[in-house]
Amino acid sequence: MAVIQQLAQLEAAQLVRRAEDVDPSYQFKHALTQDRAYASLLKSQRIELHRRTALAYEQLYSQQLDEFAALLAHHFAEAGEDAKTIEYATRAGAAAMRVFANTEAVAFYSQAVQVAKRAAAAGSTSLRDLYLTLGRAYELCNNYDAALRTYEEMAALARERGDQPMELGSLMARGIIHSIPSVHFNTAKAQAMLDQAMRLAQQLGDRPAEAKVLWTLMLWYSHTGVTYDQALDCGERSLAIARELNLQEQLAYTLNDICQLYVFNGQLEQGKAANQEARQMWQAMNNLPMLADDLGYETMTHALAAEYPEAIASSRAHLELSQKIGSRWGEAFSQTWVGPAYVELGLIEGAIAAMESAVRAGENVFTPPLAITRAELAWLLGELGDLARGIQLARLAQTVSKEAFPTMLLATSGILCRLLIQSGDIDAAKAVLDEASTHPDFETVMPLFDASIALAVAELALARGDFARAVSLSDAFIAKRRRLKLPARLPAALLINARAHLAQSDLDSAARALTAARQLAEAQSARWMLWRILAATSQVEARRGNAAHARNLLAQAREPLAYVVAHTPQEFRASFLNLPNVREVLQAQ
Repeated sequence: MAVIQQLAQLEAAQLVRRAEDVDPSYQFKHALTQDRAYASLLKSQRIELHRRTALAYEQLYSQQLDEFAALLAHHFAEAGEDAKTIEYATRAGAAAMRVFANTEAVAFYSQAVQVAKRAAAAGSTSLRDLYLTLGRAYELCNNYDAALRTYEEMAALARERGDQPMELGSLMARGIIHSIPSVHFNTAKAQAMLDQAMRLAQQLGDRPAEAKVLWTLMLWYSHTGVTYDQALDCGERSLAIARELNLQEQLAYTLNDICQLYVFNGQLEQGKAANQEARQMWQAMNNLPMLADDLGYETMTHALAAEYPEAIASSRAHLELSQKIGSRWGEAFSQTWVGPAYVELGLIEGAIAAMESAVRAGENVFTPPLAITRAELAWLLGELGDLARGIQLARLAQTVSKEAFPTMLLATSGILCRLLIQSGDIDAAKAVLDEASTHPDFETVMPLFDASIALAVAELALARGDFARAVSLSDAFIAKRRRLKLPARLPAALLINARAHLAQSDLDSAARALTAARQLAEAQSARWMLWRILAATSQVEARRGNAAHARNLLAQAREPLAYVVAHTPQEFRASFLNLPNVREVLQAQ
């Protein structure tokens, strides 16, 4: 009997109904009927029907195979055709990742891996790539636990089969997770895995793998301590291999991460150039997760260069893209470093919102904001007059640094110290700095974290009456930042320097420091510092006997201060307005 006649009989019996499609198609009226009909078929019949259905779809939709890849993977899997199942499950996974459906991608790649593990279903290279792609899909789902389990399973299978290239792939993938600031950041594990990976890559003569290991070692060195020489050496060796072998993706990854090392090394323009080159490559590859990461580094660079409006614009673009692709990591990263930019511009509401959002998003995913951003928020709350809450947050941030991110410990300790000085507890502030001084990077802390500790040390000297030391310490920080061409926080350091000179009655030196600070603050549109600098300059002029000029400077200070007040959340406005230095400016006649 012809298929059409059979369908007509089934329709007459009300078992199936005609679907409202252009092409002739039928649907079972009830799912139970479909299940019973399917179960009644012999296994051999089911296999043959799945095979014929899959082949029909391949022929009918040969120009739309990605669109039907999931369906084809299902039918070929039921037909027992492993090679075709792997092919279409992989295509379905790739299609899902292109539209950021990463959970669905995990399901398809998991299917492909399970089938490929069968004896002759896939070659060794194919299985290695499937494991790596599955692990990456888990990472994009922010599930680093599952990613590590995938890479560990891959390593076990590689050892069982004596497959060194697969073992190398697993070592590199796990080394990366332990080298980046994920919840599994672990410098000791990363070092052991990367050392083993480098030996294996060189033993196999696998130069692309060597370039990748060098890139990961660059990450490891830069996150472990202030070892820029080693980090830059690894990064530039990775770049050289990638350029020589035209490894475009590896080149983009290395450029993406080396840009900050150039910035920290005083090569700001070279860092910006690397950042832009990587961005163009990510755009060409349509790799949106890495494009978002690139914007995060751009935010950090603009913030260090005191290009505050640009830092905020990059942060917003990063956040928008991260939300589009469902990246919790990107949501946290995009706002981790931008808080101080908002503060300097006087946009206090924006600063608090960004920093609190970074801390919330960072839980269990991208955890640095639990230390550094929380500490910056603590400092801001203290500056707004809520010292008790600020000190509480700073202690929490310091604890997180001790437990998870030693490279951030000096920054969080510096902020806690400054808040304790403000509270008048000089002995407690000194105890914090005494402990911090034992940190191996105390003398060479990276520019991303050096301002807080440098300013804290100088402020403590000032608070203890050691004015000459305060001048010397602030001079050293100012010289370092000028050498690196990173003007962020320079106005704050110059203000401390001026206060120390003023305490020694060296009015000319104080005035020079304040003039330099004012020029920088005005160039940076840094209203947060500008009103303080103008108020301090007023004190110098009053000491000189220039009362009219001193009053005029206080009047000038009111404009940027009023802007800050207007952009401060209502819950902090009263405490901020009650601060003595704020009252002095606002009440001056």
